[in-house]
Amino acid sequence: DLATDLVNDIKGLGPLQPLLLDESINDILINGPDRTFVERRGKVELTNTKFRDQRHLMTICQRIATDIGRRVDESSPLLDARLKDGSRVNVVFPPLALDGPYVSIRKFAKKKINFSKMVEFGSCTQAVAQILEIAASIRLNIIISGGTGSGKTTLLNALSSFISFNERVVTIEDAAELQLQQPHVVRLET
Repeated sequence: DLATDLVNDIKGLGPLQPLLLDESINDILINGPDRTFVERRGKVELTNTKFRDQRHLMTICQRIATDIGRRVDESSPLLDARLKDGSRVNVVFPPLALDGPYVSIRKFAKKKINFSKMVEFGSCTQAVAQILEIAASIRLNIIISGGTGSGKTTLLNALSSFISFNERVVTIEDAAELQLQQPHVVRLET
């Protein structure tokens, strides 16, 4: 365990590494060095994951920023970025964060979910899936709205499968999350 912890600290993201590798976790939420929560299957739970101290957590946050050519510190206290695996990360540093750095990581499922899976999971009915398929196929405008973790990106990815491969698709995202399958996609990130 000690050797693994050392390797994670030196080469990875310290105590975050096991959480990033756990495919059952969708979100990792850090509210200071000793308060790490995860979201699994829609339920948020406190973990026993801890950083040595505030400085250790700050070092991990700065490693995330450095790996993508950015910085996070007191003069630049906000960071929105993507990890190497595509996960979206948000870091808030003091002086904005009053109790030490806050970190939020949204992981993305490796397996794509289509409408048949959404119907199977009870996320939508067969009738709604058919209506959305028709709307996407005939190029209607569709607005997707919802709270954090409600499935907006999953729904968009499922809808995108109905866009013709002959179409040029342009996406503009805060943090790139969409996984479009078309060959003619222009991906922009703000």
